[in-house]
Amino acid sequence: MADRTFEMELDRMFAASPAMGDNDLFVLQVAHRLDRGWTFRRFLIGGLGVAGGVIGGAQVLRSGILGRLDAFGARSDEVVSSGLGSLTTAHLLPAWFTLDTEALWMSAALAVLAVGFALTRAIKEI
Repeated sequence: MADRTFEMELDRMFAASPAMGDNDLFVLQVAHRLDRGWTFRRFLIGGLGVAGGVIGGAQVLRSGILGRLDAFGARSDEVVSSGLGSLTTAHLLPAWFTLDTEALWMSAALAVLAVGFALTRAIKEI
């Protein structure tokens, strides 16, 4: 059978860490680093974020995606207007009810925003 006194002595020795000679100096250095201002870090992070945004925006403009989005918007205007026209002729919507694609896109964006708010609320309550 194993000697329990040896194991208990080992546990006692490793439970208490020995005090270092430069303990106070170390605590002072860590406290000084934590108390140092975040102004430079915030400025650096903000500046790099702005630089990244400018580079990303320039690449989006150079890629020609805006022209493709414009063409897609024109085609979606035609599809939506023909679809809404068929809804008014089928008497599902009143004839005076006019709805363009901008209103539909805005409704979709607001729905996405509402879902985002609901998700953040649900995550916050968990």
